[in-house]
Amino acid sequence: MKNFAPYLKLHTGKLILCIILMFLFALVSTFSLSLLSPFLHAIFYDNSFPLSNDLLARFNDWFLQGSKVQAFMKLQIILVSVFLIKGILGYLHQYLGVSIEENIMKKVRDDTYSHLHTLSLDYFHHTQSGVLVSRVTNDISMVKGAMKDGLFNFLKHLLLTLAYLGFALYLNWRLLLVSIITFPVLGWLLNKLAKKLREKSDKVQEDMAKITSTIGESIGGIKIIKAFTAEKFEINKFFKTTYSYLKSAIRFERVGLIGVPASELVITIGVCILLSYGGYQIFVAHTLSADRFLVFLACALSMMQSLNQLPKANVYLQRGLQAMTRVKRILDTKPTVQEIAHPIPFKSFEKEIAFKEVHFSYDPSREVICGVTLHIKKGENIALVGPSGAGKSTLTDLLARFYDPSYGSIEIDGVNIKEVSLEDLRSLIGLVTQEPILFDDTAFNNIAYPSRYGLGTGRDGTPDTQPDVVYRAAKLAYANEFIEKLPKGYDSMIGERGVSLSGGERQRIAIARAFCKNPEILIFDEATSHLDPESESKVHSAMEKLLEGRTAIVIAHRLSTVRDRDRIIVIDEGKIVEEGTHSELLENEGLYKNLVKISLS
Repeated sequence: MKNFAPYLKLHTGKLILCIILMFLFALVSTFSLSLLSPFLHAIFYDNSFPLSNDLLARFNDWFLQGSKVQAFMKLQIILVSVFLIKGILGYLHQYLGVSIEENIMKKVRDDTYSHLHTLSLDYFHHTQSGVLVSRVTNDISMVKGAMKDGLFNFLKHLLLTLAYLGFALYLNWRLLLVSIITFPVLGWLLNKLAKKLREKSDKVQEDMAKITSTIGESIGGIKIIKAFTAEKFEINKFFKTTYSYLKSAIRFERVGLIGVPASELVITIGVCILLSYGGYQIFVAHTLSADRFLVFLACALSMMQSLNQLPKANVYLQRGLQAMTRVKRILDTKPTVQEIAHPIPFKSFEKEIAFKEVHFSYDPSREVICGVTLHIKKGENIALVGPSGAGKSTLTDLLARFYDPSYGSIEIDGVNIKEVSLEDLRSLIGLVTQEPILFDDTAFNNIAYPSRYGLGTGRDGTPDTQPDVVYRAAKLAYANEFIEKLPKGYDSMIGERGVSLSGGERQRIAIARAFCKNPEILIFDEATSHLDPESESKVHSAMEKLLEGRTAIVIAHRLSTVRDRDRIIVIDEGKIVEEGTHSELLENEGLYKNLVKISLS
C-alpha cells in the first residue's frame, strides 16, 4: 500500500469523509437488524416485557405501546426511514469513492505518461513499446480495480464486520466468543491467498504486455509481414502468446476462486457451532430468549457475509497492488541523461560547436564513437559520410543530448552542453530524420508541431505558429503543391505516421516542420533518401536557401547532397579518418573516393 499512499494523501479530506460515511452506513445497517426484535415481539408475544432490562428491551417496549396495528405502523415508518438513510449514506460513500479512484487513476496515468517522456532514448531501446502501452493501460486499469473493488470494498465490509461485531457483543458476549473462532482461520486463509495472488498477478500482466507488444509489432510491420507471406507465422506466434496468457489467467483465477468457497466453509462450520450453543442456551439453560437469539443470528450471518466479501475484495486488491508495483518501477526509473540543478541560460549560438575526445558506446562490449574531436564553426555546413554503422547518426544524437558521451565533452561556445537545460539546447536544433515521424493530425498541425498545441513557442516568442509561417515552410519544402490537392488542404488528416501520404510527401512534411521551427543548428539525417529525383531537386534548392548563414550537419549517401558542403567529415568505425572539401578528398586515395565510386552517385 505504500505505493498508493502518496496518491491517497492528495484526497485525504474526501477519504476521511468517505470512511465516516462508510462507518455511519455500517451503524445504520446494524440498527436495521435491531428492528427484527420488536417485529417478532409484535407477532409472537402478548406485549410481554423482554427478559432483560437493557436498551434493546426498552426499545421493544416503546414499539409495543398500544395495539399491534400501531406497533406495525411504527415499525413500517422507521423501517422506511432507516433504509432511506442507509441508501443515502451508501450512495454518498460510493460517489466519493468513485471520485477518489478516478482522480487517483488520472494522476497515476498522467504521472506515468509524463515520466516516460523524461526518460532517455536508451530506455525505449531496451523496452518493448507494447510493454509500456500495457503498463499505462492494463496495469492502471488493474489499479483502478484495486481501488474500487478492492480497497473501498475491503474498508466497507471491514467496517460492517466491526459494527456487527460490536452489536453482537452487546447482544450476547458468550455467543460472540463461539462465533469468532473462525476469525483466525479466515485471517490465515486471506494471508496465504494474498501471497499467491501477487505471484500469479505478475505473470498474468507480463503475458498481457507480450500480447500488446505482439499486436503493436504486427501492425507496425504489416507491410513486411504481407510481403514475406508471414501471416500464418505471426498468427501462430500470437496464438502462443494468448495461450500463455490463458494459462496464467486461469491459474490466477483458480487461486482467487478458492477463497470464497473456503471462507464459506469455515463460516458455515462457525454458524453450526453457534446454532448448537444458541439452542442450548434457549432450550436447556433458559438464559436466552428466542427473539434475541434470532437477532444475534441475523447479526452473525450479516457479519459472516461481510467477512465472506473480504476474500473477493482481496483478489482485486492484490492484483491492483501488484500492478501498481509494476507502474512504480517505471516511475522510479531515472533518465540516464539528466539536467543539472541550476543550468546555464543558453538562448543563442554565437561561435562554434566542439566535440572534444568524445567516446560513446551503447553497451560496454563495443565502442561506437572512439575519441572524436571536431570543431564546427557557426554558419558552417558540414557533411558526415561513411559506411553504415560508422557512427554518423550517433554523433548528432550526442549533440542533441539524446545520449551522453562515455568520455569527453561536447561544447557550444565553450559551454558544456551538460550544463545547459535540455529545452534550451534542443530549441537551437532542428532535426529531420531518415524515417519521418508524423502524427495522426492535419497537415497544418504536423508542420506547426509542437507550438500549435501550446507546448512551446516560436523564435518570436508567440505560443502558436502563424498560418503564413506554416504556408511559407511548406512552400520551401515543396510540400505546398500536394497539400493543396488533399481533400481539405492543410486541414486534411494525414493518418497515423502519415499513412495517407507517399514516402516523398511524408519527408517533405517533416522538412517543412524543420523549416517552420527555424533553428540555428540543422541536422539532416538522410533527409532526402525517400525523395524521387524531381522532389529531391526541389528540396535541395530549398535546403540551400535555408542553410545560408546557418550551421548544419548533413548525413547523406548522395553525392548531390554532400558535395557542396563547406567541409566533409569521413567517419569509419567511430573515428574521423578524413576531412576536407569534395575536391580535396577526391584527390586522396582514401575512403571517401571509394564511397563516391560505390554509393555516392
